[in-house]
Amino acid sequence: MSKIGAFLRQHYPALAHPSYVRLLWATAFSSLGSQFTVLALSVAVYSATGSVASLAGIWAVRVASRLLLQPFTGALADRWDRRRTLVGGYLLSALLAASLVLVLYEPLLVYPLVFLIQTVEGLVSPAMAAVVPSLVPKEALVSANALRVVLTKVTASLGPALAGLLYGLVGPLWLFLFDALTFAGVAYAVRGLPATLGVAQSRRGTSLWAEAAEGVGFAVSSRTVLIILLLSMLTSLFWRVVEIVMVPISLEVARIGAAGLGLLYTSLTLGGVLGVAFLGALKKGIPGLAWVVLLNTLLAVPMLLGATFPTFPMLLAVFFLSGILFDISGVATQSLLQAVVPKQFLGRVFSLVNVSLALGVLPVLALVDPLVRWLGSAGTLQIVSLLVGGMGVLLFIAAKVRGSSVEKKEEPSG
Repeated sequence: MSKIGAFLRQHYPALAHPSYVRLLWATAFSSLGSQFTVLALSVAVYSATGSVASLAGIWAVRVASRLLLQPFTGALADRWDRRRTLVGGYLLSALLAASLVLVLYEPLLVYPLVFLIQTVEGLVSPAMAAVVPSLVPKEALVSANALRVVLTKVTASLGPALAGLLYGLVGPLWLFLFDALTFAGVAYAVRGLPATLGVAQSRRGTSLWAEAAEGVGFAVSSRTVLIILLLSMLTSLFWRVVEIVMVPISLEVARIGAAGLGLLYTSLTLGGVLGVAFLGALKKGIPGLAWVVLLNTLLAVPMLLGATFPTFPMLLAVFFLSGILFDISGVATQSLLQAVVPKQFLGRVFSLVNVSLALGVLPVLALVDPLVRWLGSAGTLQIVSLLVGGMGVLLFIAAKVRGSSVEKKEEPSG
């Protein structure tokens, strides 16, 4: 066992840091609980209302919270002591998860509760991303983020199936309470972290609005951050289109049925786990901006092939390769930001990334239905893949352009 541990620590240097390992396992456990809530809440609300619109409303509330509040929650993550912020945020998340029991008696309560849950998540998520560089050295950031993604993918694979089984056995109430327990567990794990996590003290007399605006100003002035924000919006738009049009492509074009569609997403998850596991073991340095942009841009290539040749073997290979590219690019993006963004701006920058992801959804809501009616599902995926690939090339060119001397000092060479 010690040889296995030594091997893992050699290839995943983040495992040599006990504080990070403690946090890693706690967040993985919480991710499983979150999977329970996602399924239980969706089934409970649909069973009570019989309306698909009610489920769409839950998703809309999540997006609204990201767009309206995340710039300010990011500012709070930079202003407050990050350890205390995480402890308080996860305890509040535990209380809100337990409060979802009320939805079983009044389904309309789901909307304010989900809005509050998403708001708290908008505080703890950037704070968590901001503390990782204080727990591991820069050379271990890629392995730290890779390990988190691997465990998240595993729980994402096991969670829905286990939640479905438990839902039939014990009902949604106990699933909500289990999720609340996992949040409390993360709060306990964070409480044991070092007291000094590199929090930046805010200037006295500075308003929250001013600090949020300062974060936006920093993002716009940083070539690295600005390109990543645009890239995040583009990637979000692309994947929302894929998620929507792949259903009719699978059922009506490739004719592989719901079971085949499920296998495609299993292939996506498997590709992501393998890709990130190898990245964490092999990549010791911080990836450069051009490399990050290239990985995200290449996502359009396999999907273009899948839309052009929509057979089951082709789609299976496309989703496997897309899983590799998608999750490697995600780890590379987060590691790059953690390495180059000053610690006093990390919370606000990661909040702005979440805002960009939400903004990427908006054009999809307006355009995907007319495009599918005009071009068909496969044609829509083809044209969106070409557009996203072309815009990605432009961002790649921008990433290769030399910035100011300050920017050159900040960015890793890749």
